[in-house]
Amino acid sequence: MDPEVFSERGYVILEELVPPDLCDALNVRLEAILKGDYDLGAAPSKAPSAKELRRFQSGQATVRVVDAWKCDRLFRSLVLSPRLGALAARLGRWRGARVAEDQVWIKPPGAGPLVFHRDSPYFDFEPEDVITIWIALDSMSLEIGPLEYVVASHRWGDGRRGTAAQFFDPQHKQLMEDAARKEGLDPHEVSVVPVLVQQGGAGLHDGRLWHGSGANRSRRCRRGDGRTLSPGLSKQQLVD
Repeated sequence: MDPEVFSERGYVILEELVPPDLCDALNVRLEAILKGDYDLGAAPSKAPSAKELRRFQSGQATVRVVDAWKCDRLFRSLVLSPRLGALAARLGRWRGARVAEDQVWIKPPGAGPLVFHRDSPYFDFEPEDVITIWIALDSMSLEIGPLEYVVASHRWGDGRRGTAAQFFDPQHKQLMEDAARKEGLDPHEVSVVPVLVQQGGAGLHDGRLWHGSGANRSRRCRRGDGRTLSPGLSKQQLVD
């Protein structure tokens, strides 16, 4: 895993990062979390509402759990893994790394696309450097709506900051395409790379890289866990 490649492209893709049997176990725990089963006795930072769960179960909406590591032992062991922290620190050339936020996105069959955006603007950090490690809890295919990266877009300026008013929009590439135009690029000629990995594979991307995903047109659920890390050290969240 070459930091130079990461610096040039804004991302790296790993075919295998987490064992598939661990992903299966995480998916089991994820189902329990959605039912309010928190084995650490505390709630995550955000969990789907009853209304959101009904829409999710009918295939109308994607849902997410924010900071599952706060409520579940197995997710905690993954999110606060020293190995993942070391990966981020190496790519970012940081002395160490700490967890800023963790999000599990669950896209049922039939759910729509996720708007292309950047991660860094959502965090009020100085410096603004963040790296996101996204792990495929299910095997990815084009029809399932995998994560997609816009190659080298982390080098674009701030003609568009990269934040969206809402994450779900049929015109999910509109903000990114406008940002490309402001860079003097033809939005139809930018290179978009899907993260087509098997269960347990991962994509690691710079917080300024434009990324999003398409609709889930498969018959399978699409689950992915992404933790965003920033440079630094803390006593509780030490992952150096």
